[in-house]
Amino acid sequence: MYQQTGNPERLLKVERYAKVLNWLKDRDGKGRISDLSDILQVSPITVRRDVAELARQGLVQATRGGVMLLQSSATFEPIYHAKLNEEADAKERIARYAASQIRDGDTILLDGGTTVGAMAKHLLGRNLTVVTNALNVINVLSNDRGIHLIAIGGMFRGTSQTFLGPLANRVLRELRVDKSYLGTEGFSPHRGFEVPDEDDASFKEVAVEACESVWVLATHSKYNQIRLHRFSSWNGIKGLITSQGLPDPVLKQFEERHLQVVTV
Repeated sequence: MYQQTGNPERLLKVERYAKVLNWLKDRDGKGRISDLSDILQVSPITVRRDVAELARQGLVQATRGGVMLLQSSATFEPIYHAKLNEEADAKERIARYAASQIRDGDTILLDGGTTVGAMAKHLLGRNLTVVTNALNVINVLSNDRGIHLIAIGGMFRGTSQTFLGPLANRVLRELRVDKSYLGTEGFSPHRGFEVPDEDDASFKEVAVEACESVWVLATHSKYNQIRLHRFSSWNGIKGLITSQGLPDPVLKQFEERHLQVVTV
């Protein structure tokens, strides 16, 4: 049962929305208001307000005493800010390792996502050219005099905090980079790399074409997560940097596909 132990608004609204959506996804799309109240540690009234806003966005439907998810798992994407603290330690290890493989003078591409975005602070003080369509990367690197920053514009997508669309793709096609670092929402030996959004997948496809050394960064929890749009098979990717936890048979399948997998 809900018990108020502090400020009921201590979670940002956007964080609560993401927690509601993720919780529903893990419960086959249905849940009770009372359960959400306990999990979020807010009043049932606050939960109902959150549900009403998510219903306005077309993501859920309010039911008697509960809520039902309307978005399928293949197209569902958590809100960017709510993902920042998820698996933070694993993302930090992945980001630190990826940044350590970059040499001064390299031209690199960093796309959106919290794991790839975590690389940015490890590049401060380096002599690099960084191409990015991610607002979080731009914010971190914009004042570093050693970084030659090329920001790719386009249609801003608030969910992922990235610039996407035909304009972003057209600019990226004009560039050549030494190494690309891409995020993903799902990967498997059979399906390759997938994301929920078509524009995001299109941008990543162009990134794979623009660079021979393409690395995907993702925690092992993304394994076997099915998303709607595939942006690359294993053939277009040099390697995957992920967290520990993938079963040995899965790692063997990756090896058979000649994909370099680094677990940190």
